[in-house]
Amino acid sequence: MAAELHVSQHEGDPALLIVAGELDTHTAPDLDKRLELVEAGTDLVLDLTATSFVSSAGLSCMLKAQRRLNASGGSMVVRSPPPAVMRLIELSGLQDLLELS
Repeated sequence: MAAELHVSQHEGDPALLIVAGELDTHTAPDLDKRLELVEAGTDLVLDLTATSFVSSAGLSCMLKAQRRLNASGGSMVVRSPPPAVMRLIELSGLQDLLELS
């Protein structure tokens, strides 16, 4: 079965981007493109509640977006990563670099 990723964006303050499915080498570029469309200086919540898997490519994509938004006066919070995804974040040592809630 091919990896699938569904991303939906909701306007507001903060902006909300909901990620559902698998975030891997094949789907991370799709999320990366969506994150690049988020305007500089935006406060963004990246909701991972329905995300079943995140590879190193997905983690890199999230870290890149957070750094870009922070540098422009915005922020990005990674919300509700499931236990399996949180474990990957911890194994990668990114729990202190990504803003998690």
